[in-house]
Amino acid sequence: MKRMHLPDRGGASTTRMQTTTVTLLVITAVLWGNIEAFSDTAADCCLTTKDTRIPIQIVASYFQQTTESGCPIPATVFITKKDKKLCAPPEKNSWITRIITHLDKKKKDPQ
Repeated sequence: MKRMHLPDRGGASTTRMQTTTVTLLVITAVLWGNIEAFSDTAADCCLTTKDTRIPIQIVASYFQQTTESGCPIPATVFITKKDKKLCAPPEKNSWITRIITHLDKKKKDPQ
């Protein structure tokens, strides 16, 4: 049985393959970075709010979500002691104001 050898085309095909591989890796890295940047923004936003009273004793903290921060709607976000996010309307109605006042007072006067 006779063995056949393919002609050596030199380093041109190897160089081309290395260039293609490096280019694909750079493109992948750039796209991956963009995906990471956009995924964090959407994951932390309230998409709807619910005007249901939340028991004050389960709330640990709060923050105001705004459209300027990249979220689709404004909201008051309460964080429970079990680290759950509860999305309330941004309006200052009585129960929301009462919880915010309680949390702000607790922050100023820790026991």
